Amino acid sequence: MHTEHVPAQGVRKLRIEDQAPNCEILINGTLFHLEDVCRNKRVADIGCGYGANKPIVEGVGGEWIGVEPFEGGAHTVTASAEDLPFEDNSFDVVIMHAVLEHIPNVAAAFSEVARILKPGGVFVGYVAFMECFHEISYSHLSHKALEHFSDINGMKLEKIAGGSRFGIDYHLSVLMFPLPFQWIRPLIASCIRGHIKIKSWAMYCGLRFARKRPAEEATRRSKLYYQVECLRQSNGFQYIIRKQ
Repeated sequence: MHTEHVPAQGVRKLRIEDQAPNCEILINGTLFHLEDVCRNKRVADIGCGYGANKPIVEGVGGEWIGVEPFEGGAHTVTASAEDLPFEDNSFDVVIMHAVLEHIPNVAAAFSEVARILKPGGVFVGYVAFMECFHEISYSHLSHKALEHFSDINGMKLEKIAGGSRFGIDYHLSVLMFPLPFQWIRPLIASCIRGHIKIKSWAMYCGLRFARKRPAEEATRRSKLYYQVECLRQSNGFQYIIRKQ
């Protein structure tokens, strides 16, 4: 049986459920506070820079160990994220804030994080997605990439947050530099969320009235569409990943 090929359509049809991460999704909110995550914990802060997180961790009774591959900064250990000089199962928390996109071998970094975390330990941070090239950035990871690298290393992406800023407003701020564009970014981001929300309402109406789907299904799928579309356009993500 011959199937006609439609250019740019692809071989498989993806549902919105196929594109969504299997975790809790937060749009336009703060996913975690380091004070709560790191309280009385042993913490590896990889790519720690000048140690902005050190007083936060130590202020809540945690043990802070900073890691950087370069000399300078506030770190206590000089090493790459792909080859960490720590014992297996030795940390409660690993932090990488705006670091994963600057690591050449992301797969190796995830493997090392999984190795040094204790069972039940958490990997938290922020990763760039729809940011343009900055400094030396290699891998701008989607929500599905975070989920994939977690899964193959015995970890679980539990929560992800996006949608507070988007690639569109970020790129405009870079393009307009040095003009003071930052003040208008929240307004543009709000307009983008509003546009996506309108599309999700349209999806609800299409499912409910044109396709005669039950109200519960239409509500669930339109909400998921809003969340996934915000993730697809997001500047980057906060994440909570737990070792199983």
